[in-house]
Amino acid sequence: AMKSFKNTMTALTKMLYNKEAGPRKNACFAFSCLANSKEGHARLLGNVNSELILDQLVRLITDPDDETAWFAAVTLRSVCSQKEGVFRLRDHKSVFGVLKKLVRGGGVKLKPDLLTEVKMTMDILGKLPKLPAPILTSIDSFSVAARWDSVIATPGNRVVYQLFQGCTCVYEGVKTSSTVKNLRPFTSYVFRVRATNSADEGPYSGPALITTNEGVPGPPAEVHNEGKPQHNSIKISWSPPPNPNGTLTGYVIYCDGKRVGVVGADKENYVVKDLPHSTSIPIQVAPTTAAGEGEKSVPIMCSTLNLSDYPPKKPILSTSGGANKINVSWIDPPKQLGPIDHYELVMNGEVIYSGKEQGFRVSNLEPLTNYTFNVRVVTADDYVIESEPAKKKAGSKGKVRSSTTSKMSRPPGSSGPVTPRPLTTFF
Repeated sequence: AMKSFKNTMTALTKMLYNKEAGPRKNACFAFSCLANSKEGHARLLGNVNSELILDQLVRLITDPDDETAWFAAVTLRSVCSQKEGVFRLRDHKSVFGVLKKLVRGGGVKLKPDLLTEVKMTMDILGKLPKLPAPILTSIDSFSVAARWDSVIATPGNRVVYQLFQGCTCVYEGVKTSSTVKNLRPFTSYVFRVRATNSADEGPYSGPALITTNEGVPGPPAEVHNEGKPQHNSIKISWSPPPNPNGTLTGYVIYCDGKRVGVVGADKENYVVKDLPHSTSIPIQVAPTTAAGEGEKSVPIMCSTLNLSDYPPKKPILSTSGGANKINVSWIDPPKQLGPIDHYELVMNGEVIYSGKEQGFRVSNLEPLTNYTFNVRVVTADDYVIESEPAKKKAGSKGKVRSSTTSKMSRPPGSSGPVTPRPLTTFF
Protein backbone atom coordinates (compact mmCIF):
# COMPACT_ATOMS: atom_id res chain seq x y z
CA ALA A 1 0.00 0.00 0.00
CA MET A 2 2.86 2.37 0.87
CA LYS A 3 4.62 1.62 -2.44
CA SER A 4 1.38 2.20 -4.28
CA PHE A 5 0.91 5.55 -2.51
CA LYS A 6 4.44 6.62 -3.43
CA ASN A 7 3.78 5.74 -7.03
CA THR A 8 0.56 7.77 -6.93
CA MET A 9 2.38 10.78 -5.48
CA THR A 10 5.06 10.52 -8.15
CA ALA A 11 2.41 10.37 -10.85
CA LEU A 12 0.55 13.39 -9.42
CA THR A 13 3.78 15.34 -9.25
CA LYS A 14 4.45 14.68 -12.92
CA MET A 15 0.90 15.76 -13.74
CA LEU A 16 1.49 18.98 -11.78
CA TYR A 17 4.41 19.78 -14.11
CA ASN A 18 2.53 18.73 -17.30
CA LYS A 19 2.39 21.26 -20.12
CA GLU A 20 -1.34 20.73 -20.51
CA ALA A 21 -3.73 22.62 -18.24
CA GLY A 22 -5.99 19.61 -17.67
CA PRO A 23 -3.47 17.35 -15.90
CA ARG A 24 -2.15 20.31 -13.89
CA LYS A 25 -5.66 21.21 -12.73
CA ASN A 26 -6.50 17.60 -11.82
CA ALA A 27 -3.26 17.25 -9.85
CA CYS A 28 -4.02 20.45 -7.90
CA PHE A 29 -7.48 19.15 -7.02
CA ALA A 30 -6.08 15.79 -5.86
CA PHE A 31 -3.46 17.46 -3.68
CA SER A 32 -6.06 19.81 -2.13
CA CYS A 33 -8.22 16.81 -1.18
CA LEU A 34 -5.19 15.06 0.29
CA ALA A 35 -4.15 18.09 2.36
CA ASN A 36 -7.59 18.44 3.95
CA SER A 37 -7.25 15.20 5.94
CA LYS A 38 -4.78 14.86 8.77
CA GLU A 39 -3.27 11.63 7.49
CA GLY A 40 -3.13 12.87 3.91
CA HIS A 41 -1.59 16.15 5.04
CA ALA A 42 1.19 14.27 6.85
CA ARG A 43 1.84 12.05 3.83
CA LEU A 44 1.95 15.02 1.47
CA LEU A 45 4.53 16.90 3.52
CA GLY A 46 6.50 13.73 4.19
CA ASN A 47 6.78 12.74 0.55
CA VAL A 48 10.17 12.97 -1.14
CA ASN A 49 8.66 15.20 -3.83
CA SER A 50 7.02 17.66 -1.38
CA GLU A 51 9.43 20.50 -2.16
CA LEU A 52 8.83 20.10 -5.90
CA ILE A 53 5.07 20.05 -5.29
CA LEU A 54 5.14 23.29 -3.22
CA ASP A 55 7.41 25.02 -5.76
CA GLN A 56 5.03 24.24 -8.59
CA LEU A 57 1.87 25.12 -6.64
CA VAL A 58 3.07 28.67 -5.97
CA ARG A 59 3.99 29.07 -9.66
CA LEU A 60 0.60 27.81 -10.81
CA ILE A 61 -1.20 30.64 -8.96
CA THR A 62 -0.29 32.76 -11.98
CA ASP A 63 -1.23 30.02 -14.50
CA PRO A 64 -3.09 31.33 -17.54
CA ASP A 65 -5.81 28.78 -16.88
CA ASP A 66 -8.07 30.35 -14.21
CA GLU A 67 -9.25 27.03 -12.75
CA THR A 68 -5.68 25.74 -12.44
CA ALA A 69 -4.62 28.96 -10.66
CA TRP A 70 -7.66 28.72 -8.35
CA PHE A 71 -7.01 25.07 -7.41
CA ALA A 72 -3.30 25.84 -6.81
CA ALA A 73 -4.24 28.65 -4.41
CA VAL A 74 -6.84 26.45 -2.64
CA THR A 75 -4.28 23.65 -2.28
CA LEU A 76 -1.75 25.99 -0.63
CA ARG A 77 -4.43 27.17 1.81
CA SER A 78 -5.28 23.53 2.54
CA VAL A 79 -1.62 22.90 3.36
CA CYS A 80 -1.99 25.71 5.94
CA SER A 81 -4.86 23.86 7.65
CA GLN A 82 -2.34 22.11 9.94
CA LYS A 83 0.40 23.73 12.00
CA GLU A 84 3.06 21.59 10.36
CA GLY A 85 2.01 22.98 6.96
CA VAL A 86 2.20 26.57 8.20
CA PHE A 87 5.72 26.07 9.52
CA ARG A 88 6.73 24.33 6.30
CA LEU A 89 5.44 27.12 4.04
CA ARG A 90 7.02 29.79 6.24
CA ASP A 91 10.38 28.10 5.91
CA HIS A 92 10.03 27.45 2.17
CA LYS A 93 12.52 29.34 0.06
CA SER A 94 9.96 30.95 -2.24
CA VAL A 95 6.31 30.40 -1.21
CA PHE A 96 5.93 33.20 1.34
CA GLY A 97 7.87 35.73 -0.75
CA VAL A 98 5.90 35.02 -3.94
CA LEU A 99 2.53 35.23 -2.14
CA LYS A 100 3.51 38.48 -0.48
CA LYS A 101 4.50 39.96 -3.84
CA LEU A 102 1.23 38.90 -5.42
CA VAL A 103 -0.84 40.43 -2.61
CA ARG A 104 0.98 43.76 -3.09
CA GLY A 105 0.19 43.69 -6.81
CA GLY A 106 3.68 43.06 -8.04
CA GLY A 107 4.09 41.11 -11.27
CA VAL A 108 0.72 39.67 -12.28
CA LYS A 109 -2.64 41.18 -11.36
CA LEU A 110 -4.87 38.49 -9.88
CA LYS A 111 -8.61 38.30 -10.26
CA PRO A 112 -10.56 39.33 -7.12
CA ASP A 113 -11.62 35.83 -6.03
CA LEU A 114 -8.12 34.46 -6.54
CA LEU A 115 -6.58 37.45 -4.74
CA THR A 116 -8.94 36.85 -1.78
CA GLU A 117 -7.80 33.23 -1.59
CA VAL A 118 -4.14 34.24 -1.65
CA LYS A 119 -4.74 36.88 1.06
CA MET A 120 -6.40 34.27 3.27
CA THR A 121 -3.35 32.05 2.92
CA MET A 122 -1.07 34.99 3.73
CA ASP A 123 -3.10 35.83 6.84
CA ILE A 124 -2.67 32.26 8.04
CA LEU A 125 1.05 32.29 7.29
CA GLY A 126 1.48 35.58 9.11
CA LYS A 127 2.85 34.91 12.57
CA LEU A 128 0.63 35.55 15.56
CA PRO A 129 1.84 38.60 17.51
CA LYS A 130 3.51 38.52 20.88
CA LEU A 131 0.95 39.69 23.41
CA PRO A 132 1.77 42.10 26.24
CA ALA A 133 2.09 40.54 29.68
CA PRO A 134 -1.30 39.79 31.27
CA ILE A 135 -2.75 42.22 33.79
CA LEU A 136 -3.18 40.49 37.15
CA THR A 137 -5.35 41.29 40.16
CA SER A 138 -5.28 39.41 43.45
CA ILE A 139 -8.85 38.52 44.41
CA ASP A 140 -8.14 36.86 47.75
CA SER A 141 -5.66 34.51 49.38
CA PHE A 142 -6.40 31.70 46.94
CA SER A 143 -7.25 33.24 43.55
CA VAL A 144 -6.02 35.71 40.94
CA ALA A 145 -7.86 37.41 38.06
CA ALA A 146 -5.98 37.72 34.75
CA ARG A 147 -6.88 39.62 31.57
CA TRP A 148 -4.99 40.29 28.35
CA ASP A 149 -5.18 41.94 24.93
CA SER A 150 -7.03 40.31 22.06
CA VAL A 151 -5.76 39.37 18.60
CA ILE A 152 -7.76 40.04 15.43
CA ALA A 153 -8.63 36.64 14.02
CA THR A 154 -8.56 35.92 10.31
CA PRO A 155 -11.80 34.60 8.75
CA GLY A 156 -12.26 30.93 9.56
CA ASN A 157 -9.21 30.82 11.82
CA ARG A 158 -10.33 31.30 15.42
CA VAL A 159 -7.78 32.55 17.94
CA VAL A 160 -7.44 30.57 21.15
CA TYR A 161 -5.57 32.03 24.14
CA GLN A 162 -3.44 30.07 26.57
CA LEU A 163 -2.64 31.37 30.06
CA PHE A 164 0.34 29.81 31.78
CA GLN A 165 1.13 29.74 35.50
CA GLY A 166 4.81 28.96 35.42
CA CYS A 167 5.01 26.08 32.94
CA THR A 168 1.43 24.90 33.47
CA CYS A 169 -1.41 25.97 31.19
CA VAL A 170 -4.25 27.01 33.53
CA TYR A 171 -6.62 28.39 30.89
CA GLU A 172 -7.26 27.74 27.19
CA GLY A 173 -10.14 29.37 25.37
CA VAL A 174 -11.39 32.28 23.30
CA LYS A 175 -11.99 34.67 26.20
CA THR A 176 -9.45 37.33 27.11
CA SER A 177 -9.77 36.88 30.87
CA SER A 178 -9.70 34.10 33.42
CA THR A 179 -9.73 33.51 37.17
CA VAL A 180 -7.04 31.19 38.49
CA LYS A 181 -8.07 29.42 41.70
CA ASN A 182 -6.62 27.01 44.26
CA LEU A 183 -3.47 29.07 44.80
CA ARG A 184 -1.54 29.34 48.05
CA PRO A 185 -1.86 32.41 50.29
CA PHE A 186 0.91 35.02 50.30
CA THR A 187 2.75 33.25 47.47
CA SER A 188 4.31 34.79 44.35
CA TYR A 189 3.29 33.46 40.94
CA VAL A 190 4.47 34.19 37.38
CA PHE A 191 1.95 34.24 34.52
CA ARG A 192 2.37 34.44 30.73
CA VAL A 193 -0.12 34.39 27.88
CA ARG A 194 0.04 33.56 24.19
CA ALA A 195 -2.31 33.41 21.22
CA THR A 196 -2.77 30.26 19.14
CA ASN A 197 -4.88 29.12 16.23
CA SER A 198 -5.26 25.98 14.24
CA ALA A 199 -2.16 26.85 12.23
CA ASP A 200 0.17 28.58 14.66
CA GLU A 201 1.32 29.14 18.22
CA GLY A 202 2.28 32.69 19.01
CA PRO A 203 5.25 33.59 21.19
CA TYR A 204 4.84 33.82 24.94
CA SER A 205 4.23 37.24 26.43
CA GLY A 206 6.57 38.72 28.94
CA PRO A 207 6.13 37.56 32.55
CA ALA A 208 3.65 39.11 34.96
CA LEU A 209 4.34 38.63 38.69
CA ILE A 210 1.78 38.74 41.49
CA THR A 211 1.61 37.75 45.14
CA THR A 212 -1.66 36.43 46.53
CA ASN A 213 -3.21 38.10 49.57
CA GLU A 214 -2.26 37.07 53.07
CA GLY A 215 -4.31 34.32 54.64
CA VAL A 216 -4.78 33.07 58.17
CA PRO A 217 -1.80 30.95 59.23
CA GLY A 218 -1.60 27.27 59.90
CA PRO A 219 -0.99 25.98 63.43
CA PRO A 220 2.39 26.51 65.11
CA ALA A 221 4.83 23.64 65.39
CA GLU A 222 6.28 21.86 68.39
CA VAL A 223 4.12 23.29 71.18
CA HIS A 224 5.36 21.85 74.45
CA ASN A 225 5.52 22.37 78.22
CA GLU A 226 8.77 24.00 79.25
CA GLY A 227 10.59 23.97 82.58
CA LYS A 228 9.74 22.42 85.93
CA PRO A 229 6.11 22.24 87.10
CA GLN A 230 4.94 25.19 89.20
CA HIS A 231 2.07 25.21 91.65
CA ASN A 232 -0.03 27.84 89.83
CA SER A 233 1.57 28.46 86.44
CA ILE A 234 2.64 26.66 83.29
CA LYS A 235 5.28 27.81 80.81
CA ILE A 236 4.84 26.74 77.20
CA SER A 237 6.94 27.33 74.08
CA TRP A 238 6.44 26.73 70.37
CA SER A 239 7.96 27.14 66.92
CA PRO A 240 6.54 29.33 64.13
CA PRO A 241 3.95 27.69 61.85
CA PRO A 242 5.36 25.87 58.79
CA ASN A 243 2.64 27.62 56.72
CA PRO A 244 2.44 31.22 57.96
CA ASN A 245 0.46 32.31 54.87
CA GLY A 246 1.55 35.87 55.51
CA THR A 247 3.58 38.00 57.90
CA LEU A 248 3.00 36.80 61.45
CA THR A 249 1.68 39.47 63.82
CA GLY A 250 1.48 37.46 67.03
CA TYR A 251 0.14 34.44 68.89
CA VAL A 252 -3.00 33.86 70.96
CA ILE A 253 -2.80 31.43 73.89
CA TYR A 254 -5.80 29.35 74.95
CA CYS A 255 -6.19 27.50 78.22
CA ASP A 256 -9.03 24.99 78.43
CA GLY A 257 -10.59 26.66 75.38
CA LYS A 258 -10.49 30.15 76.87
CA ARG A 259 -8.30 32.96 75.56
CA VAL A 260 -5.80 33.81 78.28
CA GLY A 261 -3.02 35.77 76.56
CA VAL A 262 -1.59 37.40 73.44
CA VAL A 263 2.09 37.91 72.53
CA GLY A 264 3.90 39.46 69.60
CA ALA A 265 5.35 37.58 66.67
CA ASP A 266 8.84 37.82 68.18
CA LYS A 267 7.79 35.76 71.21
CA GLU A 268 7.72 31.98 71.18
CA ASN A 269 6.88 31.28 74.83
CA TYR A 270 4.29 32.26 77.40
CA VAL A 271 3.57 31.70 81.10
CA VAL A 272 -0.05 30.86 81.89
CA LYS A 273 -0.66 32.10 85.45
CA ASP A 274 -3.28 31.89 88.21
CA LEU A 275 -3.96 28.21 87.69
CA PRO A 276 -5.10 25.84 90.42
CA HIS A 277 -2.48 23.51 91.80
CA SER A 278 -2.57 19.76 91.29
CA THR A 279 -4.45 19.96 88.00
CA SER A 280 -4.02 19.09 84.33
CA ILE A 281 -5.35 21.46 81.70
CA PRO A 282 -5.28 21.62 77.85
CA ILE A 283 -3.34 24.50 76.28
CA GLN A 284 -3.34 25.64 72.62
CA VAL A 285 -1.61 28.35 70.58
CA ALA A 286 -3.02 30.10 67.50
CA PRO A 287 -0.81 32.34 65.31
CA THR A 288 -2.18 35.50 63.66
CA THR A 289 -1.55 37.54 60.50
CA ALA A 290 -3.21 40.64 59.09
CA ALA A 291 -5.88 38.29 57.72
CA GLY A 292 -6.86 37.15 61.20
CA GLU A 293 -6.35 34.37 63.70
CA GLY A 294 -5.23 31.04 62.30
CA GLU A 295 -5.69 27.45 63.23
CA LYS A 296 -5.05 26.42 66.83
CA SER A 297 -2.40 23.89 67.67
CA VAL A 298 -3.35 20.42 68.82
CA PRO A 299 -4.13 20.65 72.57
CA ILE A 300 -1.34 19.58 74.90
CA MET A 301 -2.10 18.56 78.46
CA CYS A 302 -0.02 20.50 81.00
CA SER A 303 0.02 19.95 84.76
CA THR A 304 0.63 22.26 87.67
CA LEU A 305 2.52 21.05 90.69
CA ASN A 306 0.72 18.30 92.59
CA LEU A 307 0.84 19.33 96.25
CA SER A 308 -0.25 15.87 97.32
CA ASP A 309 3.29 14.79 96.57
CA TYR A 310 4.58 16.89 99.51
CA PRO A 311 2.42 16.06 102.57
CA PRO A 312 3.84 16.41 106.10
CA LYS A 313 3.63 13.43 108.44
CA LYS A 314 0.62 13.29 110.75
CA PRO A 315 1.38 14.80 114.21
CA ILE A 316 2.61 12.61 117.09
CA LEU A 317 0.23 12.70 120.10
CA SER A 318 0.84 11.66 123.68
CA THR A 319 -0.69 12.23 127.13
CA SER A 320 2.52 11.76 129.11
CA GLY A 321 2.44 15.36 130.29
CA GLY A 322 -0.43 14.80 132.71
CA ALA A 323 -4.18 14.39 132.89
CA ASN A 324 -6.29 16.36 130.47
CA LYS A 325 -3.19 17.32 128.49
CA ILE A 326 -2.06 16.22 125.05
CA ASN A 327 1.46 16.77 123.77
CA VAL A 328 1.63 17.35 120.01
CA SER A 329 4.87 17.17 118.01
CA TRP A 330 5.77 16.82 114.35
CA ILE A 331 8.72 16.48 112.01
CA ASP A 332 9.65 18.13 108.71
CA PRO A 333 8.01 16.64 105.60
CA PRO A 334 10.20 13.95 104.02
CA LYS A 335 9.81 15.72 100.67
CA GLN A 336 9.72 19.49 100.82
CA LEU A 337 8.12 21.78 98.26
CA GLY A 338 10.36 24.66 99.24
CA PRO A 339 11.78 26.53 102.26
CA ILE A 340 9.45 26.28 105.26
CA ASP A 341 8.34 29.61 106.74
CA HIS A 342 6.36 28.29 109.75
CA TYR A 343 3.97 25.62 111.01
CA GLU A 344 0.37 25.72 112.08
CA LEU A 345 -1.34 23.31 114.46
CA VAL A 346 -5.05 22.77 113.90
CA MET A 347 -7.28 21.25 116.57
CA ASN A 348 -10.83 20.30 115.61
CA GLY A 349 -10.60 22.67 112.59
CA GLU A 350 -9.22 25.70 114.48
CA VAL A 351 -5.64 26.99 114.38
CA ILE A 352 -4.31 26.94 117.96
CA TYR A 353 -0.63 27.47 117.17
CA SER A 354 1.45 29.24 114.51
CA GLY A 355 5.22 29.36 114.70
CA LYS A 356 8.53 27.78 113.86
CA GLU A 357 8.60 25.28 116.76
CA GLN A 358 7.78 21.65 116.05
CA GLY A 359 5.90 20.91 119.24
CA PHE A 360 3.02 22.23 121.38
CA ARG A 361 1.21 21.16 124.57
CA VAL A 362 -2.55 21.52 124.86
CA SER A 363 -3.87 21.39 128.44
CA ASN A 364 -7.16 21.49 130.39
CA LEU A 365 -8.99 19.60 127.72
CA GLU A 366 -12.57 18.43 127.97
CA PRO A 367 -12.59 15.16 129.90
CA LEU A 368 -12.94 11.93 127.98
CA THR A 369 -13.32 13.78 124.69
CA ASN A 370 -11.74 12.87 121.36
CA TYR A 371 -9.64 15.58 119.69
CA THR A 372 -8.40 15.71 116.11
CA PHE A 373 -5.09 17.39 115.22
CA ASN A 374 -3.51 18.34 111.90
CA VAL A 375 -0.22 20.04 111.14
CA ARG A 376 0.06 22.58 108.35
CA VAL A 377 3.33 23.38 106.65
CA VAL A 378 3.46 26.94 105.27
CA THR A 379 6.28 27.50 102.72
CA ALA A 380 8.08 30.72 101.90
CA ASP A 381 5.99 30.85 98.70
CA ASP A 382 2.87 30.68 100.86
CA TYR A 383 1.95 27.13 99.93
CA VAL A 384 -0.17 25.59 102.71
CA ILE A 385 -0.03 21.80 102.92
CA GLU A 386 -1.88 19.94 105.66
CA SER A 387 -1.12 16.55 107.12
CA GLU A 388 -3.46 13.66 107.67
CA PRO A 389 -5.38 13.91 110.97
CA ALA A 390 -4.26 12.32 114.23
CA LYS A 391 -6.82 11.62 117.01
CA LYS A 392 -6.49 11.35 120.80
CA LYS A 393 -8.87 11.18 123.79
CA ALA A 394 -8.28 13.57 126.69
CA GLY A 395 -8.15 12.52 130.38
CA SER A 396 -10.89 12.85 133.04
CA LYS A 397 -10.26 16.24 134.73
CA GLY A 398 -10.51 19.89 133.76
CA LYS A 399 -11.71 21.91 130.81
CA VAL A 400 -10.13 22.61 127.49
CA ARG A 401 -7.48 25.29 127.52
CA SER A 402 -4.60 25.91 125.21
CA SER A 403 -1.10 26.27 126.55
CA THR A 404 0.14 29.58 127.85
CA THR A 405 0.44 32.59 125.64
CA SER A 406 4.20 32.44 125.94
CA LYS A 407 4.07 29.14 124.10
CA MET A 408 1.70 30.45 121.42
CA SER A 409 3.25 32.10 118.39
CA ARG A 410 1.95 33.75 115.27
CA PRO A 411 3.40 34.62 111.85
CA PRO A 412 5.88 37.53 112.04
CA GLY A 413 4.18 40.90 112.20
CA SER A 414 0.75 39.48 113.01
CA SER A 415 -1.36 40.23 116.05
CA GLY A 416 -4.69 39.16 117.47
CA PRO A 417 -6.26 35.72 117.19
CA VAL A 418 -4.72 33.15 114.87
CA THR A 419 -6.95 32.85 111.80
CA PRO A 420 -7.29 29.75 109.66
CA ARG A 421 -5.59 29.62 106.20
CA PRO A 422 -6.81 28.09 102.98
CA LEU A 423 -5.46 24.57 103.00
CA THR A 424 -4.92 21.35 101.13
CA THR A 425 -5.92 18.32 103.17
CA PHE A 426 -4.61 14.83 102.56
CA PHE A 427 -6.60 11.84 103.75
